[in-house]
Amino acid sequence: MIKTIYFDLGNVLIFFSLPKMFSQIAHCTGTAPEEVQKILFDTNLRELYEKGFIQTEQLYQTVQKQSPRPFSLQEFMAAFSNIFTPNVELWPVVEQLKKGGIRLILLSNTSECHFNYAYSHYPILQLFDHKILSFEVGVWKPDLQIFQKALGVAQCAPEECFYTDDIPEFIANASKVGLQGEVFTGVSQLKQVLMERGCRI
Repeated sequence: MIKTIYFDLGNVLIFFSLPKMFSQIAHCTGTAPEEVQKILFDTNLRELYEKGFIQTEQLYQTVQKQSPRPFSLQEFMAAFSNIFTPNVELWPVVEQLKKGGIRLILLSNTSECHFNYAYSHYPILQLFDHKILSFEVGVWKPDLQIFQKALGVAQCAPEECFYTDDIPEFIANASKVGLQGEVFTGVSQLKQVLMERGCRI
């Protein structure tokens, strides 16, 4: 019997576009999108930020130093974060699970800026009982530590937990600490695997 369900955030509950983020930051900073991608992804900057080792203002200052024109912190945060589209087809499933007494937990690699934007724009996230976010716990998927931290707030046995994520490697590593799970490929598929495990949807 499933008592706790962990949901990934990006490309499960909400979709995101990295090309849109690169383009918007490029427009904000006067830097080419390809250069923005290099600054954030070809260095350890993204990892430091998503693990909470640097704060939003430090990220902003680092990018500003490598940009040809000035821009405000608010402009940067808007360009960085306005990249999401809600997966509204999934939201009724989340609501039904909540009504059915399932404990809901977010388990996500994300940053302070992205999560704050998503939480303020998408009320479905307020239904979750707990959040295991990489920038808050200092570790990200697929590190086993984040899944161990996730089990620590389950309030039930590992075999009573279920996890869905769009990245197969993350599901595979979660299974190493006892979490059962399935790769998210769509809402109908998720509903089917949950009903097979006894969830009423």
